[in-house]
Amino acid sequence: MPIIRYNGPSFYGRCPDPRMTDFTRGEEKEVSQTWVDEWRRVIGEPKFTLIGDEGVTVDAGLDGIPDAGWRNSDIKAWLVERNVTISRGYTTKSGLLTLVEETLNPPAPTPVVEEAVEEAVEVPIETETLENGE
Repeated sequence: MPIIRYNGPSFYGRCPDPRMTDFTRGEEKEVSQTWVDEWRRVIGEPKFTLIGDEGVTVDAGLDGIPDAGWRNSDIKAWLVERNVTISRGYTTKSGLLTLVEETLNPPAPTPVVEEAVEEAVEVPIETETLENGE
């Protein structure tokens, strides 16, 4: 979750969202990414500092394929649409992009090679008769 910190210029400052309490200089509040997106235009530097903001998704290639400009939540949504299982724990953006790469370019199946089984060949054993009858 992103954190917003009020830096001043006054000791007290109004929160742009009327549903939240006002700020005291240096105070940090945990907010949702949705909240940040809604109020992004009025919570910029130097008056506010955002910590943990995922930013805005920018599709670098304009191709609809996730890249480093995408938010983690948008990459996850893209993967879920394609029925890709994502671990329940925290997954980094690079880990998510690896899943995207594997989804787009699945590894080639490894061919199954069965070992040839050699058939037993019967070799007749010739016995020599000994001269003394033994």
